[in-house]
Formats: sequence, structure tokens, C-alpha cells
Amino acid sequence: TRMTRDPGSGLGRHEPGHLLVFDTAAGVEIGRVEVGVCPLTITSSPDGRLGYVASVVSSTVEIVDLEQLRVVGRLEVARLGEPGAHGLAYIPA
Repeated sequence: TRMTRDPGSGLGRHEPGHLLVFDTAAGVEIGRVEVGVCPLTITSSPDGRLGYVASVVSSTVEIVDLEQLRVVGRLEVARLGEPGAHGLAYIPA
């Protein structure tokens, strides 16, 4: 992400982030997906099919299909005094 200083925000200004996906055997990037503003935390489902990206400035969590490299859902996280979405935990059903 790219950041420029915003005097009204302790976090500054950011552009949307990108989730980069790599082929672990070859060590090369195989794709990227645009996600929320200032992505901070990433996790995946146990089977590796879905990725979850929490973005603190936009206060969103993008749900990414890691095989098709596309966003399949977005959770809007209400701010209650904190900067925004910034932590994730995967809890099996």
C-alpha cells in the first residue's frame, strides 16, 4: 500500500491494499487481489480455499477465493472507538 500523511488521522491516508498469492513450490507470484484499505491481518481456512483479510482503515474483512483469486464477500466491521478491523481468528464450527 502507499501512504501519505493525513494530519487528522493517526493512521495516515492509504490506498486499497493487495493480497499477493504465491506458488510455494516455485516461489513466484501467481496473482493478486485488491482488498480493503490498510490490510493488517490475514488468515485462511484450514483447507486453504478461502483467505480472510482484515483492513484497519476501511474497517472491513474481505473473503477471498484463493483458487479463483477473487473477493467473494466483504464484512463491514462497525467502529466502536478503535481504528477499525484489525484482528482475526478462525474458529471451526
